[in-house]
Amino acid sequence: MPYEHLRFSRELPLTDRHRRRFPGVRPPADPHGHVQKPQRDFARAVEQATQQDLGGYDERLLIKIQLRHGATVPELSAIVGVELVSQEDKSIILAFADRAGLAEFESRLSTLARDGKATRADLLYALQDFGHWTPEDRTGVALRQQGFPELDTFMLDVELWPQDRADRRDAMLTSFLAQLRERNIEQLDDLKQPSLVMVRLRCSREQAESFLLRHRDVRTVDLPPRTGVTVDMVRSDINEIPQTQQPPADAPIVAMLDAGIAAGHPLLAPAVGDAQGFLPPPRHAYDNPPYWHGTFVSGLALYSDVENCLNQRNFVPQLRLLSGKVFEDDGHDQTEFVEKAVEEAVREFHAQYGCRIFNLSYGDRNKVYDGRHVRGLAYTLDRLTRELSVLFVVPTGNLTFDELPDDPRRNYPDYLLKDSVRLLDPAPALNVLTVGGIAHHTATRDAQNYPNQIEALPVAQEAQPFPLTRRGPSINGAIKPDLVEHAGNIAVTRMGGRIQRQGLGLLSICGDFANGRPFAEDIGTSYATPQVVHRAARLLAEVPDASHNLLRALLGAHARWPQATIELINNNNQPGDKERLLQLIGYGRIDDEALYRSLDQTVTLLAEEQIENDKCHFYELPIPDSFWSRGRRAREITVALAYSPDIRTT
Repeated sequence: MPYEHLRFSRELPLTDRHRRRFPGVRPPADPHGHVQKPQRDFARAVEQATQQDLGGYDERLLIKIQLRHGATVPELSAIVGVELVSQEDKSIILAFADRAGLAEFESRLSTLARDGKATRADLLYALQDFGHWTPEDRTGVALRQQGFPELDTFMLDVELWPQDRADRRDAMLTSFLAQLRERNIEQLDDLKQPSLVMVRLRCSREQAESFLLRHRDVRTVDLPPRTGVTVDMVRSDINEIPQTQQPPADAPIVAMLDAGIAAGHPLLAPAVGDAQGFLPPPRHAYDNPPYWHGTFVSGLALYSDVENCLNQRNFVPQLRLLSGKVFEDDGHDQTEFVEKAVEEAVREFHAQYGCRIFNLSYGDRNKVYDGRHVRGLAYTLDRLTRELSVLFVVPTGNLTFDELPDDPRRNYPDYLLKDSVRLLDPAPALNVLTVGGIAHHTATRDAQNYPNQIEALPVAQEAQPFPLTRRGPSINGAIKPDLVEHAGNIAVTRMGGRIQRQGLGLLSICGDFANGRPFAEDIGTSYATPQVVHRAARLLAEVPDASHNLLRALLGAHARWPQATIELINNNNQPGDKERLLQLIGYGRIDDEALYRSLDQTVTLLAEEQIENDKCHFYELPIPDSFWSRGRRAREITVALAYSPDIRTT
């Protein structure tokens, strides 16, 4: 059941503290009895791994270990010859072990069972039982749900076990590819990252079951992604969609600062309240339809997920739109400062309509952030934010295809971390929300139409950084982007390296609707931005007195790092992993399940105060007893703070 978010205020300092709980797992009352079952399981696991698993690139065996309830991952490196490979969930870990490591493991278990004590017995106490990685364990979710395709041969994605050392990754992949060739299994592509090694291949069901699902080095086998915007969706008939109603009179207002919008589009018209030009004559008026960019952005701000709305044949606007034309999208140089047009539009819409949320999907390609002061437009937005208490949402900016490396798939995502891929102005602005991109679709139109003739392979997988997104940080290491949203994807053809984007973009409203094109598809962080604007406006409807800082804090508090990006970037918890994640995806993507209203298991507390310099405020969190009870389980408290500092170009 949804509830309004709770308000709380300052309290006096609290001096009581909770006693520290015992870390880790206590020794069992009967060490002899505790180790007898794991000892038997260990011998059986070694036998099964030896007899049932096909060999890997070296002679080590792969052992699956079940941890005791509440145990942390033990330091298996204390046993020479044993190496932790992965933690698959809270209680399952995988380890490689050579002959010496297996013998040492067995010896310690035997000693503990006989004497009740052994070297590093605390390590053994954390273990519940042993097993081996079965074909069922290797079967991915999609393959488990859908089964093998009813074809003689088909594509599969095979993930190999991550390896800490680069030489081992190379050896493992080289060995695996050689075995594919020996069995006449066609390799389509491979991906090698510090913590991710994958192979896309074409094989038969017999080859998958007898080889892939039994290979020691195979972590999972699954069906490749099959998503994308289809031609049918882009060509949908606007007349087949029920007439769109006007939003409520008290719906929150969003201003689109862009190159103009096609205000007469049937899906936009009911929500557009005003459309003005803020460029000097002769560019002041709306004189260059079809306003492609602004209309596309506005559709995403109004509906967020246009593709889903089209699938449901249901478009219900919950916001009201204003349009301010502040730049041209005609490919010609603009002689006017965009900063001036933006400021005029913001002051006009704020004074006349009380508008407090502004979308500016704009990036200056000639102003790549160089690590020094913020530039003109960023400074303008920072200043207006502080003065008017309004919220700006801007994109990180995009790379062009010409700026991509020769082989973007093989160099992804490393090329995104180069200095040349820093933010575009105004993305470095500190008081705004800067939005980066993550990938959404992974199948081009050709791939959807001809699934057995894949010639174009996506650069990014779902929820990984958009291949053209730019990265932070901003001045003094300030975290940018703040958030990320879907921005589309690109694919590279296997022959010739040609880049494709059809079917990989976001679907939105097209300004050329009068010529029979009500919808269009495109990619870019410009289109990630309005999705965040949509959430900010809906949040404002629930908390109408929220300042721009409270909106920023609430959005940030509900943001999470996508797991696919964590797995892509993390290098086995090496130094710099967190920094790379922050540079590419900031605080992550908003989970809006409990964003607008609190739920039974997810509650948001909010407060707004003004604090003087060198002063402290203390707050008491009214956490119920049930939060601490019910034994060991996942709990999380997120604290988000936002404020708007006074920005100078110095």
